[in-house]
Formats: sequence, structure tokens, C-alpha cells
Amino acid sequence: MTFTGSQFRDKYEIEPRTWYRNLHSVTEYFYFTRLIFSKFVQIIYYKNGVEMVKILLNYFLWVSLFGLSFGQVDYDSEIQVIFNNNCGNCHLGNSSGGLNLSSYTNVMNGGISGAAITPYDHTSSELYIRITLPESSDFDMPASGSLDQNKIDLIAQWIDEGALEVPGSNSGCTDPEAYNCADDFWSCVDDGTPAADCMDDGEWPNYTFLVGTTPYINGCNYDNTDPYDGNFPVYEGGCESGPCEGFYNPGATTNDGSCDYYQAPDQDDITFTVSGTGILVDWSAFSPPSNAIISGYNISRCTGGCAFITGSPFQGGWGNGGNTYTETSINDEFDWASELAACGDPCGGQVKYSINVRYSNAEEYGMAIETSYITPESCPCAVGDCNCDGVWNVLDIVALANCVLADSCGDIPYGCAGDTNGDGGWNVLDIVSLANCVLAGTCGG
Repeated sequence: MTFTGSQFRDKYEIEPRTWYRNLHSVTEYFYFTRLIFSKFVQIIYYKNGVEMVKILLNYFLWVSLFGLSFGQVDYDSEIQVIFNNNCGNCHLGNSSGGLNLSSYTNVMNGGISGAAITPYDHTSSELYIRITLPESSDFDMPASGSLDQNKIDLIAQWIDEGALEVPGSNSGCTDPEAYNCADDFWSCVDDGTPAADCMDDGEWPNYTFLVGTTPYINGCNYDNTDPYDGNFPVYEGGCESGPCEGFYNPGATTNDGSCDYYQAPDQDDITFTVSGTGILVDWSAFSPPSNAIISGYNISRCTGGCAFITGSPFQGGWGNGGNTYTETSINDEFDWASELAACGDPCGGQVKYSINVRYSNAEEYGMAIETSYITPESCPCAVGDCNCDGVWNVLDIVALANCVLADSCGDIPYGCAGDTNGDGGWNVLDIVSLANCVLAGTCGG
């Protein structure tokens, strides 16, 4: 028998201890939850009521555990407890190997052999390495026996979240492609090499971009002197207290849209096409981070001095938008031969381009910038190879004839190769010369 809602209530009032025997559909739970509190108290002692309470308890317990699983690790209540319970014989009072695990400060100070913790990188942390060695190893810690895997995993999570004393915010930048404290280091200094020698060799802290003689130091751990006055970057250890604004936060579960990005087109992403009147710069091969939003590009060209060819990003103020360019190529029309000749040895025959990517969150110019170089030749193609494909045929004759008729040979890519008689111009004599060598198969000889 199937009961309606009204019949169910009547049935319940009449036969409170037998109603469940006749109800085997999902509707019993539906109507069950709609009973007033007093009747709910009555029936929790019945079979279906007890089952419902179990379901509800399991549900709330699961939700609670689910929420806790995404919380950040607390050092005092979770990590220090592990050290207290497992490392007391050697590293709490005795400080074996110079490593004292009795407090957060002592742990972060490391031991005789150096740092025990590398924030944001558990695999490089000496403490983690020691607690994951085989028990047969003389260096396995703790000496009393290996830790449970859940304790090892908790320590790894704590380190990867930044090895913080106090958990950070659960909201932040959740994109690992953004600036990242795990990569904010200066390996040249870490190995003991003086900073001056590093910079003389062109080595700077990671996330530092050198444009001309101006470094843009964007890391969380190093001081950015603005404007740069020639002083060496100073280590500040900003990441030790949690990622800087816009840096990837491994402990964050909610993305707050603050991510800053550093990726910009470098030499490998760019192709150059040289013509007599300029250089086509194409960075369409550049792959920005998948979650990043690009507002535009700022491109500057340097031959001795530097000049923006897309408009200065500082016009109207960087925060007010400045001038941006959203295409991924630009034809830079200028007399590169004259400019390089005027520049001489300092330029070394090279034209330098700096491409700054203006990401939507970028607070200032130079947060994502790379430089690339092109050494234009008087003509990059062999004489007569007017399409620069490495062979000479009718296509070259047609290309030369067309640009001679349009008086544009000096303005098109590879047009310079059409001056087959070397008189500095393009005319019918060049066409005849090219046609003769193509027919004779002697071009390039």
C-alpha cells in the first residue's frame, strides 16, 4: 500500500510502532524529516529512526573531517608535538648535531650542517630527508624508529606550506605558475660566492630582470631599491613569514585573484625578419600562464639608447593604464643600419628588444620582462634569393619584378637580395641578371 502525506500522518498517529513495516519507499525518509520535534524524539528509538540518526551523525562527522583536511598545518599543536614525542632523546635537550627541535625558532636555525628546513620544498629539506631514510641507514631519524607515514606526510605538508609558525590565510594566489617562494633564491650567494662576483658574471637573484644596466628585482626575499642606486640586492627573507602578495600560496584553498606572473617572451620565443627599412618582431610563439590575463605588451628597442616603440608605459601613470599593445608582433620601421653604424662598438652590430608583459595585476613596469637580440646583416639572404628560401627559381624572378615595378624592393623583407648587380638599386638590369643565372643554374656561384 502506498501512503500519501495525509495518510502517513494518520497512520503514524494510529499505529506509531508499526508504520515502518508498511513503508519501504524513499518517502518514509522524506516525511520523517518533516515531523515536528516531539515526534522526532519518539521515533528515534524505532528502527528507521535510529538509522536516520546514524546517517545524520556520519554526515556531520564527514563534513567536519572534510573541512579539517583542507586546513593549514599549525606548528605548535601538530609539528612540535611530533618532535616532542619522537625526538626527545637527541634533539630537545641534547641538541645532537647542533639541531635543537624544542621550538620553532630552534628548528629554523638548523644545526651544524646547515638549515634543517627549506621552506616550500620538503624534498630539499634535510630534516625530511633524514626521516624518510631506510631504518637500516645510520642517518635515519629518529633513531628510535621511523615515524608513522601520516606524521611524515604532515611534516611535508607543513614545509610545503612555507614552514610557517602560524598558519597563513586560506585565501591567496593558488596558481603555481605565478611568482613562487620556492624559486625565490640566489644560488650564487647560497654557494658562498660573493654577490659582487655573481653580478659581474651576469648572475642576479631569481625574478630579477636586467634591462640595459637597470635591474628589476621582483622577488619576495630580496630588497628592490627604487630607483636602483648600484647597491647589491639585500636578502630580507620575506618568504619566511609567508608568501608576498601575488606569490603562489601552497596553503591557500581559495583563489583571491592576486596572482602576479613573471613569464615574458625570451630569445627562443621570438623570430626576427629584417628588411631594408626595419625589423619585424614576432613573439606569437610565447606561451603565457594558462590562468593569466594579459592587458598588453610594452616593447622597447635599444641601439645605444632605448626607446619605446609601442608608447611609454608610464604615460598617464602605470596604474592608470599607460600605453599598451595587444598584438603579438610588430613591424619596427627604422633605419637600423644607420643607427648601428652611429652606435659603433658598444652595440656590436646588435639591436636589443625588451618585451614587458603587462599582466592584469602588475603593479609596475618590469615585473615580467625579457630581452632578446638580433644582429641584422647587410642582407640576410644570398644575392638573388628574393624569398630567402635557399634556392633560385622563377619565384625569385617574379618577386623581384613585382617590387621593381612597385618601387618597393627596399621596403619588403628580403628585398635587399634583389640587387643582383650590386649597384645599390633595383631595376630591370637586376631582373635580367637574375633570370640569366636561374636559366643557367649558376645563381649563388
